[in-house]
Amino acid sequence: MRYNFAMTQVTPAEVRDYLAGLALASEYEIEELRNTPIETKLRQIWALMGSTALFEDSAQRGADHREIRERWARLHRAHCA
Repeated sequence: MRYNFAMTQVTPAEVRDYLAGLALASEYEIEELRNTPIETKLRQIWALMGSTALFEDSAQRGADHREIRERWARLHRAHCA
């Protein structure tokens, strides 16, 4: 894939800072998942599952299914750790 724009150079320190920020965001997400009541999680998953009829069946559906499985895996890791 080719991009038609110039990319700026990133220093190793900027990469470290960026990755540290990602780790912090991940920790925050895990804590939020742990603190979210199960009732809220169930409402969210039911809303997600109920919305599938709104979308056309397409190749995107496979990617969506992977994303959903990844979300469930994060929930499982957060609550079973």
